Amino acid sequence: MSAVIFYSEWIFWISLLLLLHCYIVFPLTLPFISEFFKRKHKSFSGSYEPKVSILISAFNEEGIIEKKILNTLELDYPKDSLEILIGDDGSSDSTAEIVLKYKDRGVRLVKAEKNAGKASMLNRLQKEAQGEILLFCDANTLFFPNVVRKIVMPFQDPKVGCSCGHLILSDYSGSLLGQGESSYWDLESEIKRFEGVLDLLIGGNGALYAIRSNLYTTLPIKKSVMDDFFITVKILQKGFYCTFVSTAIGTEQTSKESIGEFRRKVRIGRANFNFLFSYLPLLNPLRPLLAYLFFSHKLLRWFTPHLGIVLLLSNATLLFSKEPIYVGSFVFFILLLLMGVLRLIPSAYYFLSMNMAILKGFFLSFTREKSGGWKRETRTDDETVSTSIKTLPFLALLMLALSAAAPNADALITLDLQAGILAPAPKPNSIHINLGGHVWFPVDQMVFLGVGGSYQEIANSVFVPVTASLWVRLPVGGQILPVVTGDFGYAIGKEHQFVWNAGLGMDIKNGNYSSLILLVGYQRLKEKGSYLYWRAGILIEI
Repeated sequence: MSAVIFYSEWIFWISLLLLLHCYIVFPLTLPFISEFFKRKHKSFSGSYEPKVSILISAFNEEGIIEKKILNTLELDYPKDSLEILIGDDGSSDSTAEIVLKYKDRGVRLVKAEKNAGKASMLNRLQKEAQGEILLFCDANTLFFPNVVRKIVMPFQDPKVGCSCGHLILSDYSGSLLGQGESSYWDLESEIKRFEGVLDLLIGGNGALYAIRSNLYTTLPIKKSVMDDFFITVKILQKGFYCTFVSTAIGTEQTSKESIGEFRRKVRIGRANFNFLFSYLPLLNPLRPLLAYLFFSHKLLRWFTPHLGIVLLLSNATLLFSKEPIYVGSFVFFILLLLMGVLRLIPSAYYFLSMNMAILKGFFLSFTREKSGGWKRETRTDDETVSTSIKTLPFLALLMLALSAAAPNADALITLDLQAGILAPAPKPNSIHINLGGHVWFPVDQMVFLGVGGSYQEIANSVFVPVTASLWVRLPVGGQILPVVTGDFGYAIGKEHQFVWNAGLGMDIKNGNYSSLILLVGYQRLKEKGSYLYWRAGILIEI
């Protein structure tokens, strides 16, 4: 056990330090790094007016597309140097008809017969574009009048290949994810601003960024891809600079529905992991500043959920060392998780939910995608209204098992994570910590079948019970439901043996998709004896 504790300590501290670096050390030190290594520019001329093509890929945007067109037509930029291309990616609404109304005012429609995906449409728009500079934006991004003048100015430096504008998110949704997204984006914009001082912006923002047309890299279409990140990374890899222009301003509304934002983040996570290996050349030690920024800003953030799970598991193992620091840290992490899951703090809820989305995207990147099409998510500037707000899952112990058990991303699956104490029966005289989890498959709303596992230390012996499990919610009560649970399986350890247990408790509903669990029960190890247990945990439905 001493060896397990030793390695767990190393894993715990490395994981913790990496997370602290990503979310605290890096943002706090970046202003000083940017000041020390900033690139000096020559003064830019305000009369620089290259030919600009604005590229907008739209899908079912009838609620906002006319407002976007009128906003674009009012830009303060010479009309003969501005080209507006709108790609209708097989919309099933009146998006194309609305765009055609403005044909006489210089707005060109590029129409696809079927929804082939944003990447495919951007490739088509790029081939049609005649501008020296390509300005990419979303249909729901509204511009300040001077945005084109501001965003093209850095291109007077021939070494600059990409210029990213400043997106301001406004939240009128009332959803916790909307509030969290807005706060998160404020921090992200500050990071982009300081990276822009270095001219080493790690990834553009698809809502508002511009590139030299001759630096465009054809987007892959067989797998989902984040076009803004892919294109700007390829520009960095070609040796050009990417900068940030805080005065080139666009505005957007946050997502209307929490679950819509979650699905969007899943797609982003999946797309980033789809092409992870093509981004790794940014870690080139011969370009140490670029490597540091990519590692700190993106790579660590993408692997935050993985590091979080490793941190929690290693901390749980270190509980057996009985060191106060590890007991305190475990309690602290559990409280943080609960504050996010119970939606007590919007930013914690957003952070937890989005990392769960990244993790789900990671596992989906290993599966085959159904099609190249894309689905837009409703935001608060659309006309239609939906009030569905779902409770989202948090970092779960058995996500790897979830991926293996459910390759179909649409499958309804539940997860639970439990921690508690285990003591000899019938007269408890010592306490042992039990940590475990399950993956549950619902038979109906009341009956679940699943597989589970846990870690137990009993009388100086370590057991890892792996069981088939039953969970029954009794149809009594409303928010608080009585439950009956049972497990039968095999305990792996130095003393292999069959194990079974049965328990009673309460399933306390926390919205439609999560519950708090309180259980007491009886466990029997064939060779070791009988034990009583008390456990608490959380169950999430995906």
